[in-house]
Amino acid sequence: MGLNAQDAVIQEVIEAMHIDSMIRFVQEMSGEVAVDLGDGPVVINSRHSDHAGNALAQLYFERKLASFGHVTETRSFNATGRNVLATKTGSVHPDEIVVLCAHYDAMPPGGLYDAPAADDDGSGCAALLEAARVLRDIPFERTIIFALWDQEEQGKIGSIHYANGMAADDADIVAVVNMDAIAYDGNGDRKARVHARPVANSLAIADTVFAVLDRYAFDLDLMLTNPGAVYSDHASFWSAGYGAVLMIEEFNNDGNPNYHTPNDRVQYFDVPYYEQLAKLSVASMATLAVPFDPTTSAHGRLGAALVNNLLVYPNPTAGRSRFRLHVDQPAHYRSALLNALGQEVDVLLDAELPSGDQLIEMDLTRMAAGAYTVQVIGPDGDLRAIRVLRIP
Repeated sequence: MGLNAQDAVIQEVIEAMHIDSMIRFVQEMSGEVAVDLGDGPVVINSRHSDHAGNALAQLYFERKLASFGHVTETRSFNATGRNVLATKTGSVHPDEIVVLCAHYDAMPPGGLYDAPAADDDGSGCAALLEAARVLRDIPFERTIIFALWDQEEQGKIGSIHYANGMAADDADIVAVVNMDAIAYDGNGDRKARVHARPVANSLAIADTVFAVLDRYAFDLDLMLTNPGAVYSDHASFWSAGYGAVLMIEEFNNDGNPNYHTPNDRVQYFDVPYYEQLAKLSVASMATLAVPFDPTTSAHGRLGAALVNNLLVYPNPTAGRSRFRLHVDQPAHYRSALLNALGQEVDVLLDAELPSGDQLIEMDLTRMAAGAYTVQVIGPDGDLRAIRVLRIP
């Protein structure tokens, strides 16, 4: 099957992510390799919130994200806690936000022990950094926020502060993909989990992850946990009413024996497994953010005409809806419904139409909840498109 424009961008992202880069990032943040943060080489032996290394880690992540060309900021939420954020503004819908996140703080506590936390959650943090590097010059319709949370191990304090603040500001967060411990596969069975709950569009986000898994043939045995666990930062967004999922190794039945110990190090990674789960997580987020090509996208070609000449209502819809198409002159039109991957899932219209406003009925009752695109192709290849949201 050939790749459409969006598929090609996601495939490019998958291929551009380098496992060697991710391993290097984990080694740097877990103290296995010294880093220069401006005053000569230092070693980040611990990222625990009460350890001096936590502040070094904050600076490390700020500088890494800035080196990739992103506008980076830290947000304090208590005396020592700081979230590190970078924003990539969307080209079409900048107010719609997709969050890719991981937590950078670590266990065990205290000054007597190292807290390398390579798997929990250096693996997620490194995948986020690699995503920030790869996605820098790729435009997306929606805004992407790369978020590294502090004090997850103390009760998700950093992400709770952020999610609640965004909810108070009525921010339009359309999806959250949280990566927490994605590099350990002790028995080699390739099992991993995506955690979701019936909160907002969380289950639709999980559906997108499974669609990406199948579309790009990732070598993973992915399982859905519903209702999902609440022990990581995705749950902060559930509590705030946002859709979110957790990407994680098979934590319950094949847990990392070095979890929360000084031995949580890169040497215990299943590196090919880590590469697959990291790429799946990032590809899913990128699909949700919707790749944008101004030279071919309907949004880029039509601008305001998209609103004036094509209207879907009701939108969102729980099942049945209709779209209004304005036809200037009699001609042949074809319309299709596309899923989040840009794949055609239904043909809505394929006929000659007279001039004037035309109402076309749509039945989305058999479609999974999530975002879809109504695409209309007219004479001379004229392309129009508008999104419709199918709610549970």
